[in-house]
Parts: sequence; C-alpha cells; structure tokens
Amino acid sequence: MTEGIQARPGIVSVEQLRNAGSEAFPGALAAKALYPESEFEVVLVRGPNSRNDFHVNPYDELFLQVAGTIRVDTREQNGSPRRNYVHEGELFMVPAGTPHSPLRPEGTWGIVVEIRRKPGDTELVEWYCDRCDALIERVSMESSQMIESLMPLLNEFQASEDRRTCRSCGHVLAEPGPFELDGTE
Repeated sequence: MTEGIQARPGIVSVEQLRNAGSEAFPGALAAKALYPESEFEVVLVRGPNSRNDFHVNPYDELFLQVAGTIRVDTREQNGSPRRNYVHEGELFMVPAGTPHSPLRPEGTWGIVVEIRRKPGDTELVEWYCDRCDALIERVSMESSQMIESLMPLLNEFQASEDRRTCRSCGHVLAEPGPFELDGTE
C-alpha cells in the first residue's frame, strides 16, 4: 500500500495523497496504485493527463470522480464516438470490451477500479483519426505486460509521424497535450 499514508489497515487517506502533490503522480497517466495485493486494481488519478488513445479492457472499469469534471470518450458498438462527462461525486462504468479514453483536465481527481488482470488476458490500445474517424492503429498485448508496456507504447506511437498518419485520409493525428474541457458538457 502507500507508505506513510495508511493509518489503519485497509484505509487510505485520499486527501493526504492529493496533498502529496503532482510528484507523487508522475507520467502522462498521472496515477498511483493504492492496493497492490488486492484482486481489484484501485488507482488514484489526477489531471491533467495527455492522451489520444483508446484502451480496451477485458473487464468492466469504474470511474469515481472525486474532484472536478472529466470526459471519458467511448466508442459505441457501431463504432461511433461518444463523449461522457463525469462530474464530481459521480460514478461511471465502462463495460468490458468498450474502447475508452479517460481525459482529465488540471485539478481533477478520481479513483479508477478494475479487476486485476489474469494470465492470458489481452488488452488493446487503439488510435482513431480525429478528421475521418478511421482506425489508425491497434496494438494487442497480454495484460500482464500492460502496466510496464503502456507508457513506452504510447511514447513510441507519438514519436512516429508515420504511425500517426491516417491511411484513409492522410491526416496526421496530433501529439496530445494536457487535456482541457471544451465547455460543452
């Protein structure tokens, strides 16, 4: 569990973690695992994050918004994109197999709960063209590799203009910067 934060077994002070500052939440995902021994993957996340990928899990994923409003983009079964705004105090569930992209502006805090992956589980990371909505690239990997492999995978994709180029329309997907809400929630 998180050293120095746990006063009683099983209890984590989310407020103390939030006060620890951004240094405690490094990288583009800005996340900190809370219960590494649990069958649940429980992660405290802060904004802003910088992403333009969609993640596809083998299990349902819960987003509990602690502070601020985030946007979780999903791809519907027919492939069309959908923007889902999750406000402070709300819980949002993304069903297993649904491509989703959690986008967090500065100052937001949330808790993400998932089932810890089992050997043999696979996950996908996908990128879509923001001009014509075509799938640009899909990468599949064993879930046991996901935690160690995700950031290098995202960085490698962003570093390659060729990989970010849509084969359908020729548009180059921009590298993501810190996410900001557009005010249309």
